[in-house]
Amino acid sequence: MAICYGQQTLCAQLGGIVEGGHHREFGAADIEIHKNSPLFEGVWEKDGKYPVWVSHGDRVTQLPDGFEVVATSPNAPCAIAVDEERQYYTTMFHPEVVHTPDGAKILANFVHKIAGIESDWSMAAYKDKAIEAIREQVGDKKVICGLSGGVDSSVAALLIHEAIGDQLTCILVDHGLMRMNEAEEVGLYVQRTLQYPAYPC
Repeated sequence: MAICYGQQTLCAQLGGIVEGGHHREFGAADIEIHKNSPLFEGVWEKDGKYPVWVSHGDRVTQLPDGFEVVATSPNAPCAIAVDEERQYYTTMFHPEVVHTPDGAKILANFVHKIAGIESDWSMAAYKDKAIEAIREQVGDKKVICGLSGGVDSSVAALLIHEAIGDQLTCILVDHGLMRMNEAEEVGLYVQRTLQYPAYPC
């Protein structure tokens, strides 16, 4: 699946033509569906018009062999162009943004119905896997975590602590360039969340 510049790049690589100098678009637009496709099955219907979000200046002016246009907008003659046989799907609009109301459904159709990927991922499963990997890597050794107080180091500290407990020591260096009370707040976070004393340096 290729979106916006992705459509242009894919088409250019497969022998199509992309040109600049056309009317630039940014914001809401309506696309009109001319032919059904698995990409929007159960979401959009032929001859319907639907709101999407666009942001482009260049556009595809000649599609590669095997592609056909299934949807257009006033300034995007290839709003959706597909090669069903090779399962190439391209959009000139952005389904990944909230400003395209049905965008998540379009992406879900591609992921589940076309690519055949199951929804078996969860943050809880990822967390458990990360904790197990940390335990396996660390074994009975000790770990020092440089804790800045930012999201990355805080999440890392929490995961490591859940994996190995007291084998972890977090160190925060108050170098004098931190926000007001940040060192103290990070220390309190460590004490409350990780449940062991924090020793700012």
